[in-house]
Amino acid sequence: MKFLVKLFPEISIKSRPVRQRFVKQLRQNVSEVLKREFDNVAVQGYWDKIEVRVKDADLDYAQKVAKTLQRIPGIANILRVQNYTIEDIENNFEQMLQLTQDVFQNELQGKTFVVRIKRAGKHSFTSTELERYIGGGLLQRLETGGVDLKNPDVTIRLEVRDNEIYIIEERYEGLGGYPMATLDDVLSLMSGGFDSTVASYLTMKRGLKTHFCFFN
Repeated sequence: MKFLVKLFPEISIKSRPVRQRFVKQLRQNVSEVLKREFDNVAVQGYWDKIEVRVKDADLDYAQKVAKTLQRIPGIANILRVQNYTIEDIENNFEQMLQLTQDVFQNELQGKTFVVRIKRAGKHSFTSTELERYIGGGLLQRLETGGVDLKNPDVTIRLEVRDNEIYIIEERYEGLGGYPMATLDDVLSLMSGGFDSTVASYLTMKRGLKTHFCFFN
């Protein structure tokens, strides 16, 4: 099982050295938090995302991993995906259609749907062409409620990167903000009231490594 961890958008507009530092710190944070709570978890950082691989996990286990990721600052959203390498992807729309059908065929019964695809890399086809092919194939093969481009019951999201396809099974919203420890350290005076707790939460969300001093 695999998760794609998407970066908070403000990280993406930083200069190359700053962005690399932020992504490295976020990968370390994710790895430290997950390995404290879960076994058989591998974390890999990339330029525009972080991949989390979980071995031999059922759906309940995956939900717990996702909820843990949602508590880590610096993450815009988390995608639980199935990914496959497609040989000769330019001429193999049929395989991508079949893989998508295998994942969504039960969910689409009697429901309206739309296919949305993001694509990265050099391909001779466009995202729209692939959307039409997969959407048309699902419409012909399954007993759905039809295609609805504006207000569908089910939105099928795919990502194509070079010769790989990622089928998104579920999306979880992240906390946002900057990764912890990317900015300066601060000391938060915790009085037991509401204001100091909220203030500490906001500093942590903006990447400040927050230390606590409790007093009565």
